[in-house]
Amino acid sequence: MDCKNKRILFMGDSITELGTSERGWVRYFNEMLTPEKYVITAVIGARLANESDVQLNGQPLFCGDDTDYNQNVLLNQIEKIKNGISSGETDYDYFDIIMIAAGTNDPFSAEKCDISSIEKQFTAPDGTVLPSECVDRKTWAGAMRIIYEELRALYKDARIFFCSPVQAAEQRRSYASIYYKRNLMKEICFRLSDVYFVDTFSCGICNIYEVNKQNGRDLIDGLHPNVSGARKIGEYNAKAVVDIIG
Repeated sequence: MDCKNKRILFMGDSITELGTSERGWVRYFNEMLTPEKYVITAVIGARLANESDVQLNGQPLFCGDDTDYNQNVLLNQIEKIKNGISSGETDYDYFDIIMIAAGTNDPFSAEKCDISSIEKQFTAPDGTVLPSECVDRKTWAGAMRIIYEELRALYKDARIFFCSPVQAAEQRRSYASIYYKRNLMKEICFRLSDVYFVDTFSCGICNIYEVNKQNGRDLIDGLHPNVSGARKIGEYNAKAVVDIIG
């Protein structure tokens, strides 16, 4: 695929925030697709879904405290983009492709990953369409719906991709939790229809070969990619984009 005239936005958490460093998957993605321009809004520790006390002020920050995510959510990255557009920053003028890679930092529970609850964020009890202002952004379905709607309003022609979290060492992120999150994201993408699901869970990183807080086969600490892992993620995601949009 020739992306030499394409502009790409990368959103997400620390795995994407590594950017074009040796351990950044964006580097290997861009090597394959060679976009004209790319922008990264990813922030260390970012979560996909909102917290109860979220502050959408356009300043997504890594708080350094695992219990404090009131600013560090994906919708705040969108708020930053909106602020940039309002102030005339040309970096955010338009994007042809938007890659969203997040979810590994969201707390896991069977209730939050209940696929049968997805429809509650789309359809009201009386069978009518649930208004956007009534969506529960603390759920994955609600957050992904609003993320999609906000981005589509800003970039009406962009191709939007949600990338599932990658596997990690069992002690960092259990296989079961990542697997359930992957399935949930896939189903929400199907429900939204106008987005694409990238199964990065299957990029070649396998949890049994990773060690918590030590360098394994593809992860440097059981969670973040080393060079091998970054290459696997970047090349897998790039091939997915090529396969989907040609």
